[in-house]
Amino acid sequence: MSSVCIKKYFLLKITKLNKNIMKKTIYELELHEATEIKTNGSTTFTVTRVPGGWIYENYRLDRKQMTSVFVPYDNTFQKVSK
Repeated sequence: MSSVCIKKYFLLKITKLNKNIMKKTIYELELHEATEIKTNGSTTFTVTRVPGGWIYENYRLDRKQMTSVFVPYDNTFQKVSK
């Protein structure tokens, strides 16, 4: 995949994410909806809800890299409303 295609894909994802003013937890996402998760460092993951879990994506435009991993659904860390 060319770096131009990666940049266009990345910018499209960010544009869609910026439209969501209120941040949702990964458990509140609708099917195919995405949100961003920032770590303590400079890493940002895009998390997309898919059937059976989530896809976590990380982009490194400086290295022309994209990494993604499927994470199966598990509600172990889901906060319960009281």
